[in-house]
This record gives sequence, structure tokens and C-alpha cells, in this order.
Amino acid sequence: MLRRLAVLVCLWLAGCGAQADESSAGAQRIVSLAPFLTDMVVQLDAVDRLVGVLDDGLLAEQLADVVRLGGYQTLSRELIVAQQPDLVLAWTSGNDPQLLAQLESLGLRVARFDPQRLDDIARMTRALGELLGTPAVAEELATGFEQSLARLHRPLASDAPRVFVQLWDDPLYTVSDRQMLGDALRHCGARNIFAALPVLAPQVGRESVIAADPDLIIVFADEPAQANPWLQRWRQFPQMRAVREERLLAMGGDRLVRPTPAIVEQLEVLCGMVWSNAQNGK
Repeated sequence: MLRRLAVLVCLWLAGCGAQADESSAGAQRIVSLAPFLTDMVVQLDAVDRLVGVLDDGLLAEQLADVVRLGGYQTLSRELIVAQQPDLVLAWTSGNDPQLLAQLESLGLRVARFDPQRLDDIARMTRALGELLGTPAVAEELATGFEQSLARLHRPLASDAPRVFVQLWDDPLYTVSDRQMLGDALRHCGARNIFAALPVLAPQVGRESVIAADPDLIIVFADEPAQANPWLQRWRQFPQMRAVREERLLAMGGDRLVRPTPAIVEQLEVLCGMVWSNAQNGK
């Protein structure tokens, strides 16, 4: 689970926003080449039109009968074409551009999406609603999402908590503010200590984290904080404020790296962690 989460984040390469190549109201045979796009089709009440999906090992039971087209590195062009889709939903920075170009050369319609910011999700939702012929459902989802974002937003204050987000332990990976998790932190009113790095999911040294001395360390892992081996390693450095003041937290699941309106559930958890620890530190 941890490695799958790290791979998902590290695949989140450059670019932002959502772009659809062509209008296709009410597509009837849909292929999805990214888990978040599969989630979107489900949320837009069009799951019965899915004829093929990328398999990340986390597909819902309701997709049990949908053809698996391979993983990120093993997508089969032949299987995709065999499903005779009238719409292929693709992830611009996660899918092989050569594969997408080949599909288009065969006459398949490919719509590319690449949300990198929380605000991109509402735009993507509305665009997908038009493509799938479910604009009313999409508008309801997007509007609810935007209202939740507004409710959870906190401006950055001068004393905003400084946070280190850990995606993997050996080597040590984090996020910059160019990535969805970095944007989520900022939305919650926290400062990412590695916000300015040019890479979306940069590898950093432990010494750099110690020198930055964050107020809060959040690891994305399934084990709870007290039993988490990644956090146990940080406890070896009591000179760090986050360790000294017991602000070592763990957050499970992969919702925050699957950009759909459902991300607000985990965003609320993240904001709660930030706000609670910021209040306790005053």
C-alpha cells in the first residue's frame, strides 16, 4: 500500500488543469486509463458505460466485470482498441504519450486530464460531465466540492505551522507546493517546508528535514502514529520541535492523491491535524 501510494505521487508529473480534446456528449463506451478518472466515472453515475479500466489493484467491487487493460507500465493498446470505446479518458502526465498518440491515430477519441491543484478538480468534474452527458450530476458534485473547499480554507498567517510531509522513508520522499498535497497543505493554512523545490515529489535528505525543524511531521502510511516505523525514526532526534512536542502524525489512505470531489473527506482530516496542532502550539 505504501509503495503504491509513493508510485502514484511520483507519477504526478508536470502540468496542471484539465483539458478535453473534443466534445463527446453522452459517450456510451468509455475506457479509463487512470484510477482517479475511473473514480470520476463512478461518481458521475456512468459506471455502466465503463468497458475497460487501468488496474491499480484498488478497484471497487462494482467494477469486477469491467475489462482490466493492464497497469501503468503494462497498458495494452490491443486490449484498449478491442473494447471499441467511443471515449478514452487519459491522464496527461501519468499515461504514455506515445500510446495516447497511437490511439488517436487509430481514430479513437482521447480526452486528457491532469489536475494538479484543488481548484482544478471542479473544472475537471464539469468537463467530464459534458463528455459523459451528465452535466447536472457534475454541476452538483462540483458545486458541493467548491463549497467544501471554501469552508476548509484558512489563509496563511505569519505564525502558520511549518509542516513536513513524508511519502516514503528510504529514500525519503516529500512534496513541493507544485503537487496536490502541497496545495492541500497551503489550503489548510500550513507552510510546507519544502514548498519551493522544483520537483513535485522530491527526494530529500534527513539532515535537511532536521535543519528545517518543522512544527509538525505528517507521514502518509497505514500504521497509526504510535506504531509507525517511519515516525519511530524521527523520535531519535529529540532536538526537533515536532519530536519534542509530540507532533508526529500518520494519515492513511490514498484519497489525497486521487483528485476527485471525494478528496474533501481526507482534506478535512488533514486540515483538522494542522488546526489542532497549531492551536496546541499557541
